[in-house]
Amino acid sequence: MSASDTAPIHEVPAELHAQFERVWALLLREPKEAHDLALQIERAGRIAGDAHATLLGELLSLAVRSRMAHDPAEVADEARRIHAALGAIGDEGNAARCIVIEANALADLERRRDAIALVEASLPAARRLLGPPDLGRLLNSYGAIHVDEGCHAEAVSAWYEALEHLSAIAPTPVFAMVTLNIGVMYMRFGNFAAAEPHLREAFELIQRQGLTAVVNVCAGNLGNNLLQLGRANEACQFLEALAPDVQRDYDLREYAFFLTIRAEALCALGRLAESRACLEQVEALGPECMDLQNKHYLRIAWMRQMRREGRADEAVAALRKAEADPMHIEDPGYELQFLLEAAQIMELVGDYREAYRYARQHHMYAIEMNREFQRADFMSLHTRYEVHKTLVDRDFEVRMRHEAEAAHAEIAELNAQLEARVAEIEALQGSLREQAIRDPLTGVYNRRFLQELLPAELARCARDGSDFCLCLIDADHFKRVNDSFGHQVGDTVLKALGGSLLALEASGIVVARFGGEEFCVVLPNFDRHRSMALLESLRADFSNKPEILAISPDFKVSFSGGIAELTADIHQHPRAVEQLIARADAALYAAKRAGRNRIVQASELPREGQA
Repeated sequence: MSASDTAPIHEVPAELHAQFERVWALLLREPKEAHDLALQIERAGRIAGDAHATLLGELLSLAVRSRMAHDPAEVADEARRIHAALGAIGDEGNAARCIVIEANALADLERRRDAIALVEASLPAARRLLGPPDLGRLLNSYGAIHVDEGCHAEAVSAWYEALEHLSAIAPTPVFAMVTLNIGVMYMRFGNFAAAEPHLREAFELIQRQGLTAVVNVCAGNLGNNLLQLGRANEACQFLEALAPDVQRDYDLREYAFFLTIRAEALCALGRLAESRACLEQVEALGPECMDLQNKHYLRIAWMRQMRREGRADEAVAALRKAEADPMHIEDPGYELQFLLEAAQIMELVGDYREAYRYARQHHMYAIEMNREFQRADFMSLHTRYEVHKTLVDRDFEVRMRHEAEAAHAEIAELNAQLEARVAEIEALQGSLREQAIRDPLTGVYNRRFLQELLPAELARCARDGSDFCLCLIDADHFKRVNDSFGHQVGDTVLKALGGSLLALEASGIVVARFGGEEFCVVLPNFDRHRSMALLESLRADFSNKPEILAISPDFKVSFSGGIAELTADIHQHPRAVEQLIARADAALYAAKRAGRNRIVQASELPREGQA
């Protein structure tokens, strides 16, 4: 079915109409042939003095040129002119086809909000005038523009609406493009396992339908996804097999993307000379192939290349340059790869603090993107439900009753899925909240949670008049552990200490990592005597844990602690939390000075030693 099946082209001779539709169908399959035929239609229209035929030829030619190296401002102006001229002669169907060209050009000009507004204003008429392939094309671009604007849920909704319309007809090039974009969306959120079947389906459809214009971008994304899944050898074999046949003279941006991913695959296999040659080939293509996405991924590829070649200083310099010039684009996949590569570069130069900072940012951003993905997935399910319901309602009167009942049963199933997804998302949000307040290494709460908890706990104790103690614990000689046995053993000590403290949570005690090797233990309803007895017992048991004894027979690993009890003078202090922590810290410092491996109470210190 073509657009003319639902919106007949006004006053177009049958022969010209057939020519136009044949060329329109070639846009993604054989762009060069489509361009030549478009020029023939345009010339024939001019010779015959047929303004309508001339406009149709110009529309076809513009559709091809808009995907090649072009001036987007010129394309937007031309699309707007043709749209107005076709509308003026009553050809609303083909006028609606101009919208997607203008919207894509506006997006290339970084005017994405204008592009979104244009499509939104045109969609009601487009749903009436366009058949599934052209409506799907418009919705596909609408979704892609939303992605670049950072509106992922809206993008997924647009794509699934397109699929609902396209599923009623035989597979088309647009169906392949929408499937590709959904796969890329899964990649952007780091869900590479879910992305693979969509990307493979899109690639098979593209090959089956001979869509040479989009082979590069589809192959590049599938290869990149295989790399992210850790299957570098498979990715390299796949890309190397395609390399002799990829098109470099249609859309240089997509060819540059293919080469960049090919370089990444070669680099991952240690074929560094070949990967460097690929990256240099991309740069030689010139600035016309460097859209924002290509600039971002080429930047990461060069950083990774330098790191693997051992050029640490150059890799750090490239990292700092990238941070100073962020070239804003909403691409979670790029952000995640950038942070991970930054962590690896910092690890290479031995700056473990910076490496941990980048790794931590990567972890938190991945959690945030997971949450955004769940929201987008929920929106897509809701959109499929709404679109399907609309289609069922629209066709209800012409369908047999048993078909209508079957469709409503499907809606009920979608409703059940929607309810199940809501419950799943609520459970996931609870899990994500727990991850956000826990230290990933030790499993205890983090300092952010502690800062939220302490003021409320002190206020409660003030109301109830109940006991309250706080203890700061610090692993003894921790730097010596790291220096002598390595950071992995240091992590083992922290995990063991965190595990011992974590067991206290069953008694209503709260444990948080305070910083580095220091932990904070919050003991509600504990006076200083009970607190001392509990922590002395814990201290005595800690050094005899099997994982601690296994570190070295000649090196005893222990911890020291300082206990501060909540007293009336702290209650009355305007900065009670800081005062309580300061007293516990003073007691901890006294324990360290007294030889370590002991617990000291703040109440035992001389008055002038208190905070």
